[in-house]
Amino acid sequence: MDTLSLQLMNTDFFIAIPKGKNKNWKERAEKWLQYVAKEWSRFLPNNELSLLNELKIGQTLQLSSSLYDCLQRANQYYLQSNGLFSPYLKLQLEQQGYNQSFPFKVAKHQSSNVKSISGKPFQFLSNQQVMKLANQEIDLGGFAKGYAIETLANWLENEVAPDYGIIDGGGDMKLWSTGEKIWKIGVADPKTIDKEISYINISTGAIATSNRIFRSWTQSNITKNHLLNGRTGEVAKTDVLQATVVTSSLCDAEVWAKLCFLIDESEQQQWFETNCQRNARFIVKEGQEGYWMMARGREVVN
Repeated sequence: MDTLSLQLMNTDFFIAIPKGKNKNWKERAEKWLQYVAKEWSRFLPNNELSLLNELKIGQTLQLSSSLYDCLQRANQYYLQSNGLFSPYLKLQLEQQGYNQSFPFKVAKHQSSNVKSISGKPFQFLSNQQVMKLANQEIDLGGFAKGYAIETLANWLENEVAPDYGIIDGGGDMKLWSTGEKIWKIGVADPKTIDKEISYINISTGAIATSNRIFRSWTQSNITKNHLLNGRTGEVAKTDVLQATVVTSSLCDAEVWAKLCFLIDESEQQQWFETNCQRNARFIVKEGQEGYWMMARGREVVN
């Protein structure tokens, strides 16, 4: 296979397609991922996302087609989940202590009252313009990575390597195959990333994992993590340590994995059957064996 490895967004990326394809694909792939890392990061000044976040209420900004599409899709998930998943949590993440790029163990400032959430912070207009409606700011986080991987995978599959390929961005993956190639993908232990506790065989699809251990820190002697309730801005209160979702779209999988921390298991099965019927979830809770959740119910992995 022809492969490309690079490190961006605090993530190790690995891309593999059959040999003998368009020699220019690596340059285009790297350029796209570097663009997303630079222009869509909330930690970098003077980029496209910062210009959007710095708008005053009532002001508009014309965005690039890619960022406009990514934000619009994130907003659709925000509406679909009734605000549980939210791309509008930059200020809340900062108040919870996540105001610096990982790795870090202790927040730079003490905790404060978390800013309330607005129902509709931005309005999407024609001609790729966005209007700011409320004093909220955008953090695309893992959704941007998932969108970037999925966009790149669609291009590679449609124009470069239709036979098969894989993009792995720190465990979030998009895979495709005409059927002859079957990928065996392991699920990492939530506390020991080099140890696998389950696996799945897949030819085409997407996999996303959220974990509340690895991206955690302390603030005022309280352990916090990056998984916030989009309605309240508070850290998710859950016994779920890690959630892995397998489905057809990586953007779907990114959002659904986060919702596994925000929806009680009693309601989760019905929610997924209503909103995302073709999926499988591997859930690991405190003090329990990991288990798969599918339409028929729970399957414990020994």
